[in-house]
Amino acid sequence: MGLAKRPARSARPRPALAEPAARPAALALLRALSPLYARAALRLDSLELRHGERLIRAFAGFQKGESRLILAFRHAYGDEPQLLSYLFDVLLPREARRLGLALPRRPHARFVHGYEVPLWSGELVRWLLPRVGALPVYHVRFDAASVERLRAAMLDAEGPLALAPEGQISYRSETLPRIEKGAARLAFWCAEDLARSGRAQSVSILPISLHYRYDESGIGELERLAGRLEGACGLAAPPPAPRPASPDGRRAALKSRILRIEAALLGLAESYYGLGRPASPDGEDWEAAGREERDERRGRLLEAALSRGEAMLGLAPPAGPAEVADRIGRVYRIRQEGWDRIYPTSPLGAMGELERALADRRAGEAWYAMRHMELVDLGHYLDSGYLEGGAAGPAGAPSFGRLVEAAYSLADLASRLVGGDISDRPNLLRKRAVVVVAPPLDMGARYADYKANRKAAVDAATGELEKAYLACIEEYLHE
Repeated sequence: MGLAKRPARSARPRPALAEPAARPAALALLRALSPLYARAALRLDSLELRHGERLIRAFAGFQKGESRLILAFRHAYGDEPQLLSYLFDVLLPREARRLGLALPRRPHARFVHGYEVPLWSGELVRWLLPRVGALPVYHVRFDAASVERLRAAMLDAEGPLALAPEGQISYRSETLPRIEKGAARLAFWCAEDLARSGRAQSVSILPISLHYRYDESGIGELERLAGRLEGACGLAAPPPAPRPASPDGRRAALKSRILRIEAALLGLAESYYGLGRPASPDGEDWEAAGREERDERRGRLLEAALSRGEAMLGLAPPAGPAEVADRIGRVYRIRQEGWDRIYPTSPLGAMGELERALADRRAGEAWYAMRHMELVDLGHYLDSGYLEGGAAGPAGAPSFGRLVEAAYSLADLASRLVGGDISDRPNLLRKRAVVVVAPPLDMGARYADYKANRKAAVDAATGELEKAYLACIEEYLHE
């Protein structure tokens, strides 16, 4: 069942990973499995690549030694690395031939992942990640070896780096909730290292936005999911809708059910954390509140969850308003401490009997503390207005994609309230991927600005990256 469903009862030996380096046998396995994985596990029917020539030219320039490259992708769903591996390693050579563009060799990217991924993953993932050149990083701990490995890969590796500037899964594809500055910093570090080495190569960040178009004939699956959630929350089933209902009518009805379920779930969470009066059985108190009040109440709920997790792990409370507001930074801190207790860095075999028993207790306590973190990891992104955007018809129904994301998130939230994590997130509907590639950002051209004022240059470059993503989203929404 894994850690997502069963509490940790003991500390575990930390897995030893191979040194990251792309190996031909592992790449061959990845390329062989990717099409099957995309169809069966991702439930992907097709992939549309927009502005593929930008991606091909960026790879070609890198392979010819003209540039160094970061492939900066949106991370709204969680499975973007798998999908992009399929695109880069399997589909892109075909697209290059179709467009009559030359790739000097078969493309492959080295993905950057959180250091904790091999801890919760299975043996196959632990074996595969380093052997396809994937690089682990820490979010809140400075690790000199990881930083040096990243800088060396940017400077000399045979494949470009692929990373998610959002830092983690954002659960929202049609908006951009947040973006971190790591991609810009890494690009400027590379420009600095190139200048120090006397090399004239350019450095680019290529923004890539991914979106799923779901098969709307599967709306019945969402309606059944809503029914299961209503039952779990103790809500009365809505009266049957007249048939045949129009697509807009079914979407509007489903939106109302989703808002009602959200109200009930968040009311239950408020009650669990002792915030205000007990939730009404059908969540009417939450649904009746205005958007501003709901967001205020959600903020109090997330603060309560974060504070509970921090206190359980003995982490110092945030020092000031900026740190209090940095919810995802606090999520990273709890996650780091929790996994370090479940998988201690000290060898378990060298511990005495009592020390080992205490390590087991710390691991069990960490697992429960991380349940509060998991609630915030998702809840931070559940803004009240998401279903008000992307209207697709006279009934005011949101886009079908937003309905799917919202329904999946509520099922995910229900799971996290009782100990789950993202591994329990639904994946019910077949879909088509749309990958939009923005023009590259020339970071070498900004290097003089970086030398003059590092912070301002990083902020400006991150702002340009954000604008590129927003332009991609607009193109996707208004094709």
